This record gives sequence, C-alpha cells and structure tokens, in this order.
Amino acid sequence: MKKSEIVYDGVKAEWQQRHVHSVNSTFGQVFYNPGGYCGPRIQRDFQLVLICSGACTVSVDQQTYPLQTEKVYLFTPGHHERFAFSATQKTHHSWCSVSPSLLPRDMKRALLSVSENGITPSECFHRLMSAAFLLRMTESKASQQVVDQVALALITEFLHMATHARSQADPVIIRVLRYMEDHLSEDNCLEEARRLSGYSGTAFIYKFKAETGHTPARHLWQLRAEKGIQLLSETGLTISEIAYHCGFKNPFHFSRSVRKIQGVSPRMIRQSAWK
Repeated sequence: MKKSEIVYDGVKAEWQQRHVHSVNSTFGQVFYNPGGYCGPRIQRDFQLVLICSGACTVSVDQQTYPLQTEKVYLFTPGHHERFAFSATQKTHHSWCSVSPSLLPRDMKRALLSVSENGITPSECFHRLMSAAFLLRMTESKASQQVVDQVALALITEFLHMATHARSQADPVIIRVLRYMEDHLSEDNCLEEARRLSGYSGTAFIYKFKAETGHTPARHLWQLRAEKGIQLLSETGLTISEIAYHCGFKNPFHFSRSVRKIQGVSPRMIRQSAWK
C-alpha cells in the first residue's frame, strides 16, 4: 500500500468531535451518513471503538467482519484497516486512541493478548467515555495530563472487562499466552507453546485464533516487536543487540516489524525517546 493511499480520516462524516486530545491520546465521536467509510489506513495507536448505532463492517489485513452495536473493539498498531459504514442509515460511533509510547509495557502486552471479538462495555466504561467529552481543553500541561489519565483509566477498565469475559475462555490458551510472553526471545517458542497446549499443529492454530483473533505466529512477532520498541526507549543496547535479544533473525527483520507497528524506524523511535 502506498502512502498516498492511506487515509486516516473518514468520508461522508456529517459531524465529528475530536477536540478532546493530548499529544498521546484522543477521544472522538462521529456521525457518518449512509455510504460513509474510513480508510484504507494503517493503525498507529491502540484504539478502542464503540459502535453506538447504525452498522459497520471492518477489514483488518484483508479479513472482514461486522462490528456489533454496543460492543467495544480493540485495534492494535501496524494493521491495515478499512471501515465501511451502513449504506442505508446514519452510523454513530465513538473511540479512544492512545499512542503506544504512553502505555506501560505490561499494559501493552495485556492488550495484545485480548481477543479481536467485541466486548460488552461496563457502566464504568460508559461513564469514563462520557466524562472525557466534558473536559475543558486548554494548551496547559495539566489539561493534557488529565486527558492522558482518563484514557489510561479507560484502557484499564477495558482490560478489566476483557479479563471478566476471558474467565470462561480456554484455560489452555491462557497458559500458552503467558508462556509466549515469558519466552518470546527463544527460537523454539512457538513449538514449545504448541507442545504445552497438547494440541496438534492444526488444532493449536484453530484454538488460538478462536480465543485471540489471530494466529500464534502473528501474536509472537507482535510481542517481539513491542519488546524491542520498549528496549529502544529504555536501554542503550544497539539496534542489532535488541533485534537478537527479542528473537529476530537479523536487524532488518526487526526494523521492518517496528516500521509496520509504529510507521517509523527504530533509530527515530530512540531519538524521540531520548530527546
């Protein structure tokens, strides 16, 4: 996909509100007229999307599925997306997007293990989202911090909702996810994860995807790239050292994975973090 083809704003938006934002977080809501769409685009942030009314179908990396109303969906960095809204009625949706740089390491890891299936929002989630739109925005540092803290609270509540929803999930896959997080740099991580599950190769992929929404291999490379991005910001290791430490075969593969998630090179991420 060429850069010129990537569109982050939508088409046929009747009304939208984006003024509640900081450098790292944005709360927004929008009404799309019939036939509206957004994308194609590459997701830059961790984004929570709630379809309030109407209808929407989303394509993520060429996999297409409908979004249910009154369900919260998580979209993670680095994926190609296109949202197509109802052709016959207006669609209203709200969202919160947060830059990966704002989120603690453990929170990012937890988000990457959440299923792509929608989650029913709690009353607390609704109240936090509503509270965000009541904020009085200024350019002050305090105002920016308030937005970020509300966004972090919303993400935390979403993870709490996901944990509750997962309480009935396959305990074998939950154990596998924890193993992958602890052993992501090891060459045989995937094979050992499959062995730990007790499933055959095909059954393992099917069960894993049913719980998380993506394949074991895709999840592992996402974990490795996120770990590398963290090390770029927090250590003085060279890019090559980080690549091998996180399980990449070479620095080129690491750089390509980082660019897919963040849209910039590892060197630029480090320079930005160390300014």
